[in-house]
Amino acid sequence: MRILSKLTIASVKRNKKRSIVTMIGVALSTALIFTVIAIPTSAFNTLKNYQVDTYGDFHYAFENVPGDKLSIVETFPNVDSYYYSEPVEFGLDNIFLEGSSTPYPKNLYTRVDSLSDADRVADKNWTIYVRFRADKIKRHERYGKDIDYLLNDEGIYSNIRVNSSLLTYEGDIDYNTSTILACLAIIFIGVLVIASIFTIRNSFNISTTERTREFGVLSSVGATPRQIRRSVVFEAFIIGLFAIPAGLLIGTLAAVILLIITNSLLGITEYSLSLYVPLWAILADAALGFVIVWLASASAAIRASRLSPIEAIRSSQDIKIKSKKLKTNRFIQSYFGVGGVIASKNLKRSRQKYRTTVISLVVSVAVFVGLSSFVIDGNRIIDMYFPDFGADYMVQNGDTKQYRDLVSRFGVEDFVYYEDVRATNGAVMTLLSREYFEKYARSVGVKSDFDHAVILDDTITVDHANGAKTIERATDLKAGDRATVVMRLADDSGTKNTEFTIAAVTDKKPMGSSELSKPSFFASEDYFERDKLIMAEDYVSLYMNPGDRSEDISDYLTSLLKDKYLDLVNASEEEYEEAAGTRIMMGVDVKAQLKQINNIMLLLAIFMYGFIVVVALIGVTNVFNTISTNVILRAKEFAMLKSVGMTDDEFNRMVRFESILYSVRALLIGLPIGIVISYATHLMLSEGGIGLSYEIPFIPILIAIVAVALLITVIMRYSVRQVSHQNIIETIRQDNI
Repeated sequence: MRILSKLTIASVKRNKKRSIVTMIGVALSTALIFTVIAIPTSAFNTLKNYQVDTYGDFHYAFENVPGDKLSIVETFPNVDSYYYSEPVEFGLDNIFLEGSSTPYPKNLYTRVDSLSDADRVADKNWTIYVRFRADKIKRHERYGKDIDYLLNDEGIYSNIRVNSSLLTYEGDIDYNTSTILACLAIIFIGVLVIASIFTIRNSFNISTTERTREFGVLSSVGATPRQIRRSVVFEAFIIGLFAIPAGLLIGTLAAVILLIITNSLLGITEYSLSLYVPLWAILADAALGFVIVWLASASAAIRASRLSPIEAIRSSQDIKIKSKKLKTNRFIQSYFGVGGVIASKNLKRSRQKYRTTVISLVVSVAVFVGLSSFVIDGNRIIDMYFPDFGADYMVQNGDTKQYRDLVSRFGVEDFVYYEDVRATNGAVMTLLSREYFEKYARSVGVKSDFDHAVILDDTITVDHANGAKTIERATDLKAGDRATVVMRLADDSGTKNTEFTIAAVTDKKPMGSSELSKPSFFASEDYFERDKLIMAEDYVSLYMNPGDRSEDISDYLTSLLKDKYLDLVNASEEEYEEAAGTRIMMGVDVKAQLKQINNIMLLLAIFMYGFIVVVALIGVTNVFNTISTNVILRAKEFAMLKSVGMTDDEFNRMVRFESILYSVRALLIGLPIGIVISYATHLMLSEGGIGLSYEIPFIPILIAIVAVALLITVIMRYSVRQVSHQNIIETIRQDNI
């Protein structure tokens, strides 16, 4: 083994702490890239398997093709494989599939992989299922139409079923979706690669600084610049050789844990997400890990090879002294004393070490603040489109009698149904079920005479041009005032005015109501002047809190829908027309939907903050390496300062001021960059037409400030403690660590 390689290995072993921390940074980087790849590939593979197991392994199915014409499909160019089944009989449970383009489940047919000559006859029809070549999937629509045209030319008019979900999972993604996915991948992996290179390179800069005198001696005895560069790159190779396999293992474990959490949060039991990462992705991740390590070591290798032997032996390359730049302002001198002045001058002299630490913190802060806005805006979007209106279940398309029968059948006590009035003058009037209206009226101060009471809520949500929203009063009406609602006549032939007295004005919304865009009047369904109102019978909705009966209600409403299909199938023409006009209630389990959506957002938050935490940890490993090694390299300086009379108080002030300088500089740069990133993510969400105003992420900013201050303080105290108990004389005698 070459002497330089032996010296490099010895250096890695000698500085075990720094080497291990650097390996952790590289391993975390590799693990996060693996996880970013593993989650989508695992999800797509699981969904693909589900689609194949449920519907079949085909792209297009052509129904009712005579046996003697199957060769038209079989011999079509770019058809990769095919199989058959006899025509499917559509019963009551799958009547909606007949004539549609939706693939039917595999349990409705028996797969036949080959046909005999006796089956290939004109009077026997088959359904043929085809797969196109993998490299031709994106052109499936054209091929499907071409086959259809060929069949039509032979007088065959086949119903076509497209397994569109399987096509999507195998790569048929539209341009916009693929662009968004590519952009997200580039953003995540790009941020990670850049952050990793910037942070890990500092470890190699430190290593190069430690070995500068060694490189000087080697250069003086004949080592070439190329050999010096190879020595630094070889150290990077050693780091990667141990760190990258560890990173792949950590990434595998993290991906498995994330998939388990995903299955749990989304309630997936059958066809749960399982880990799947193609070999090319593993190899690409490992290769990218080595590229990161190589790029991170490149600048240190070049810098080391350019040093002259004398400059390297003197180890003066990192000290840049210019008297004007070393001046310290009076505030630092008066408040932090001699220790503060020394700390300020030291950071100015050794700007490279100072900057490496600051850059690591800047990257971590910017990524945390910037990507936190993505999660915050996601939650705001959910609140906007899925507001909490106090009800767990909603039913529509029924009338008041059907609703009363429903709540009575399931013993629901907390419910309200709305009957809308045909108002036209920028106001809304709604009648509430009498039991609920009485409770609502009492809650806003109306104590009696509920059949005469009309309650006004005129606090409306106003959308502004900049995307902001405000809650404002739309009128200046008060309790006791007379109000008028303009009514549209039932036959739309004109309007009439209806007046009433306002019993109360409130901003409290009844169950089933959230943001209002118009002033709303609420009255009981037994309103004493109901005959003067013109009801909009098409707009009757039921909201309720059925407790643990939501699933039972959903099953009951589904059975009603199935019964209607039975009526339509078996009905005469007159009965068919009557049954077709019957309103069938449709239910929505709002609570279950919100839970599912919130779980998806929680999953997104776990992934996003996991990404942020790992990027931050990569930065932390570098900060730890930089500060701790810098403190050790300055052990002789500290010993000299104490030997000439620096007190412990002055020494602590010096350390404290250095910590402040690191933190303030990192925050002054990192926070603005983070805000820019957060605004960019906000614009990306707003591109979808979401009227969402931008809000500065104050909470993430506050967390970043506290985290940076604590991190620097803890690392500085730990590092200083490692050298504070050393013997002053012995420390001064040492040449290096």
